[in-house]
Amino acid sequence: MSMRIPALAGLVLLLSACSDDGGSSSGGGPLTAGESPPRVAVTADRAGTSYRQEIASPVTGDTTVVQVFEPTQLQAGKTYPLVLQGHGYGGSRETGAPDGSFIKRLNDAGYYVISIDQRGFGESSGTVRVMDPDYEGQNLVALLDWAEDLEGLRRRENGEMYVGSYGGSYGGMYQFLLFGADPKHRLRVIAPDITPHDLVYALNPHEVIKSGWALVLVAGGEASNVTGLTAGEIPVGLNQDEAIVETLVQGALTNDFPEAGRNFFAYHSVRYFCDGVAPGPQDFMFATPDTFLVPPGPIPAVDALITQGFRDTLFNFNDGLRNYECMKARGGDVRLLTHQSGHILPLSTEALEGPLDPFYAALTLPNFQDAGGSGACGSIDLPDVRFAWFEEKLRGQSGAVDTALATGSDVCLSLADDDAIAVRSVKRGGEGFEIAAETPQLSGTLGALGSLLGNGAREAMLATQPLRTVEAGGAILAGVPLLDVEVTGLSGLEMAACATPILQLGCDPILFVGVGRRAAGTERWDLVDDQLTTLRGFGRHTLEMTGIAERFAEGDQIGLLVFGFHPQFPVTWSRDLLVPALNLSGSVQLPLLAPGEIVREGV
Repeated sequence: MSMRIPALAGLVLLLSACSDDGGSSSGGGPLTAGESPPRVAVTADRAGTSYRQEIASPVTGDTTVVQVFEPTQLQAGKTYPLVLQGHGYGGSRETGAPDGSFIKRLNDAGYYVISIDQRGFGESSGTVRVMDPDYEGQNLVALLDWAEDLEGLRRRENGEMYVGSYGGSYGGMYQFLLFGADPKHRLRVIAPDITPHDLVYALNPHEVIKSGWALVLVAGGEASNVTGLTAGEIPVGLNQDEAIVETLVQGALTNDFPEAGRNFFAYHSVRYFCDGVAPGPQDFMFATPDTFLVPPGPIPAVDALITQGFRDTLFNFNDGLRNYECMKARGGDVRLLTHQSGHILPLSTEALEGPLDPFYAALTLPNFQDAGGSGACGSIDLPDVRFAWFEEKLRGQSGAVDTALATGSDVCLSLADDDAIAVRSVKRGGEGFEIAAETPQLSGTLGALGSLLGNGAREAMLATQPLRTVEAGGAILAGVPLLDVEVTGLSGLEMAACATPILQLGCDPILFVGVGRRAAGTERWDLVDDQLTTLRGFGRHTLEMTGIAERFAEGDQIGLLVFGFHPQFPVTWSRDLLVPALNLSGSVQLPLLAPGEIVREGV
C-alpha cells in the first residue's frame, strides 16, 4: 500500500523534502523545565551515525530489523526527540539518508529517526498479518521499549519519551496501531498519510470486494518474498499470512467477503480502537486466528496531522475523514489536509480522451483510474507542514505549524493541482436531486455490456443521468454525497420468488454509481476523482458515497453515472443469472458549496 503506483509491481512510499543548512547545528537542546533527564545521557560531543539494529519481541518471538539514524551531531548534555518512519505495503526500511531526504532534514534538526522493516517485510521475521495488534502491534511495542535507552532521548516532564511518526498507507497504519496497542500510549504525535480507517470498508465497500486492488495487494505483498533471491532460488512459503490469502481467495471464488476475514480485518483497523467494540470470532479453515491481546479502548488524545488523497481509489477520502473525526473527538490537536495523489493505478484511456472525444456518444471506455497529481494541498507543501508538526510538537517550537500551514485548524480540500479551499468542516449531503426510475438498470453480464454503450444509449437508459448544468461563475462540489435509493426487481416479486444459490447466482444485483462531470463542449463523462460507490442487493440503500472535491466551470454538466461493471471491480460484479435488470429510484444529495461555506479560496 503506497502513495503512487505506476504499475502492478512495487508498493513503495517516497517522501522527500529540502535539506536544512548542511547539518552544522546539532538541533538538540539542554534540559528545560518541561523535560525530565534521559535514561542515558550524551556525555561527549560526537557526530551521529546510522546503524542496523535487530529487536526481539518477547511476546511474538519475532525479530524486527530497523535502521537507526542518529542526529547529525550529538552534544553533551543535550536531548533529542525520536521520529519513526514506516514503509508502504511490499516495501522495506530506509537504509540511507541522502541530502534532500526527509530523514536527513530531521537528523540535521536534531532528531533520531528509526526506519522500520515491518513484520514479514525486508529483513524482519514472520508473515504479514496486516498490522495485527497481536503480532505487528507487539513487535512495535518492543521497538519502543528498546528505544527508551537511546542516548540523550528527550523526555516529557512525566518521564515519557518524545516520539512522533510518519509514513503513508501501510506506513500510516502502523502509527495508529502502535498508538492503540501500546498500553503506555507513548506515541502521541503522528502524521499518517493515505491511511484506512476500516479495512473491511476499504477492501469490501458496501459488501462488494474491491477485487482490482485485492489482486494488486496480493502481488505487492508477495513481491518482497523474492527480493534478494539469487538465480534458481525458490521462495519458501507465502510472505502474507494464510489468513489474508484464505480471505481473498474465498472472496474471489464466492463473490462474498467471508465472516472470518471480516472479523480479522476489523481487529486490524483504526475503527477497532475508535468504536471500542470487539469483532466476532475468526473461524478460519486453515489460518491462525487472533487471540485479541489488545482490548478495543479507550484511547487517549493524540496530536494527529492526517493527510488523504481525493484520487485514492484504495483508501479513499472517507477513510481520512473518519480517522480525523475519531481522533478529534479524543481532544488532541488534529488537522486534515488533502491532495491529488494516493494509491493510483493509472490503467486508463486518459491519453486517448482528446482524439476519441467525438466517438464517446457511441462508445464508453470505462478506465480503472486516471493518473494522480500533486501531493500538495494547493500551495501548501505537505512535507514542510509535517516537519513543522514535529518541530512544534516534539521540540517545542511554538508557532511552527501556523507558519507552515496557512489554513490553520480548518480543513484543506484539494480541488486540483495548485487549487484548494479551506472549510471549517466537511459537508455531508446538500442539494437534492431525484433519480429517474423509468428505465431498468442492467446488472450482471448485461451490465458489463451496458457499461460500454455510448452516451446516447446510456442517457436514454438513464445509466447516465445529467443533474445540473453549471451556471455562470462556476461551482465547487466538495464533501461527501449522500445516496438514498430503492433497488427493486422489474416485477416486484423477485425478492420473494428466488432463492440465493451457491456462488451468488441469483437475487444478487450489484451496481456501481458515481458523480460524473462532462466538461463544456465535450462528449465524455468522467467520474469525479475516479470514485465509485457500490450498491448490492434489493431494498433500500441509505449511505454515504465516496467523498469528492472538484471545481466546475460554467457550462460543465454534473451527473449521476450508473454502471453494472467497472474495472475497479474486475471479478466481483454481479453473477446473478436470474435478475439481469432492475429498477433504481430515489435521490442523491450533492455537497455543492455556497460562498459562505468556504473559509478561504485559493489556498
